[in-house]
Amino acid sequence: MSEGEITPIQKTIDIVKTLNSRGIVNAICSRNTFEDTKERLEQLGIWDDFVFPRIAWAPKGPLIQDIIEKIQLRPETVLFIDDNVTNLNEAKHFVPKLNVAEPDIIETLLDDPRLVGKPDPDLSRLKRYQVLETKQNDMSASGGDNEAFLRKSDIRVSFHADVEAEFPRIHDLVNRTNQLNFTKNRWPEDIEEARLRFQEEVEADFDTDVGYVKVADAYGNYGICGFYLSRKNEFHHFLFSCRTMNMGVEQFVWRKLGERHVPIQGKVGSKLEAPVVDWITVVDDVDKSSSEDNSNGKRLQVCIRGACDMMMTSNFLRTKVNTLEELNYAYEGWEIIASPRFVALCKDMKDERNREIVARLPGIPPNRFETDVLAETSDVYVFSFSQESFHGLYQSKTTGMIIPMGHFGLPYHLPGGPKDKFDYTAVTYDALLKFGVEDVSEDQWNFFRNEFTFLGGFQKDIFLRDLRYMFNRLLNAQKRVIIIGLNQSVGRDQKLLEFFGEINGLVRPLATKYGFDYIDMGDVLKTEDGLAKDGMFGGAHFDRPVYKALSDRILNLLQSVH
Repeated sequence: MSEGEITPIQKTIDIVKTLNSRGIVNAICSRNTFEDTKERLEQLGIWDDFVFPRIAWAPKGPLIQDIIEKIQLRPETVLFIDDNVTNLNEAKHFVPKLNVAEPDIIETLLDDPRLVGKPDPDLSRLKRYQVLETKQNDMSASGGDNEAFLRKSDIRVSFHADVEAEFPRIHDLVNRTNQLNFTKNRWPEDIEEARLRFQEEVEADFDTDVGYVKVADAYGNYGICGFYLSRKNEFHHFLFSCRTMNMGVEQFVWRKLGERHVPIQGKVGSKLEAPVVDWITVVDDVDKSSSEDNSNGKRLQVCIRGACDMMMTSNFLRTKVNTLEELNYAYEGWEIIASPRFVALCKDMKDERNREIVARLPGIPPNRFETDVLAETSDVYVFSFSQESFHGLYQSKTTGMIIPMGHFGLPYHLPGGPKDKFDYTAVTYDALLKFGVEDVSEDQWNFFRNEFTFLGGFQKDIFLRDLRYMFNRLLNAQKRVIIIGLNQSVGRDQKLLEFFGEINGLVRPLATKYGFDYIDMGDVLKTEDGLAKDGMFGGAHFDRPVYKALSDRILNLLQSVH
């Protein structure tokens, strides 16, 4: 243009438009005056067919490098065409993995197998990159402070569980993402084979948590941008589209899902530990909501306390409300449970003698007796009591304090049923070591055996006394409470079903008396098809649709809290 009038070539213009319709975007790197070039291309009606134009009297190598960085693509997926070999070599120097070609490639460009693309008649990919370009320009105008810019960008995410309904997009994410694919566990290219693989991954363990993430901000809606699948607190899939690059989405989601372990494979373009993101808002659905409707400040905080059933239900709840999870976990081989006994034990901890006794016991982690039931910071409390079948009870000979104890290495379920518990005080230290119990000194164990008397398993009177203490605290604090009933009818472990029926018979009348909500598991779980495929045939291990239905019932009750 600096040397005179240009002659448009319609065939080349058509190639640009065809590539856009295939989801392959076009950029400009040209030595010219920006405003003159923009004006001429606008006259031809094709200025908006390009993104990230770099038009300046400057070396092309750095300009090409800047385009690729801003457009957030891998150099291997970019082709640079120029009629000057020096420009091509310079670009390769700055971006070694870049594809380059001279203009004679244009004649066969649409037949090149690398440029087949995928049908995109609505030009959705071009529009996404135009949004990205606008964001980049606005960030530059704000002085280049990315975090300050992000805080003004009104970034929103929503979590969704209906993976099967969106499987083609999820399939594409799993197999095509690289820069923000932390796990890189691919599926077969054939989508039906991929569905089968996905089902195998979901059914591999009852505690599988799986979902996808949608993202939007002030500039537009980016659709489904993330996918995760975890089991036993480790991600098997954790990945995001590069369209969310540098927004903090992957860090935010990782922390929102509980900072589970991510076995990172290959190179990734982000670190999960930093930054700590506080500029993203969770909404119910980014397609239907804005942050003004669903700000974090308005979201309920729900304390969820219980065992396996609550752990899986919380996977669904935490994407809709702010959750504070008091769930069972392992500590040096000991099972730490969230039973009412440990809430009531806070009264015993006021006695210095009890604090000294507890300090000498094994398996007591720091902050063992802290609970939000007593701190009262949550708006709503959701309880399940399946863990009452877990531990034996032991009473201090000095003070009368009663404490549950349970270790994964010691006998757990005895033939007599849930109330038939193994007496730990009958185990010598040498026998303890043979069971594989570690991190317990001989002095600790002998102190435990001499100080405590074994009371047996579940004790109705103790349980009711602890429940009343906990319920009275919450009632006086005017807190909303939701009780999850236990499965007492579906399965084959009759002794466990009978025990769960006994627990329900104690809890439900008390919940009614206190005016608390009660969800009957019989309304959610109908047949053995709803049980987890783990061979247990009962208990609190269910299939994902049951946990989803349970969380939906809880969320329906929460709608009336405000």
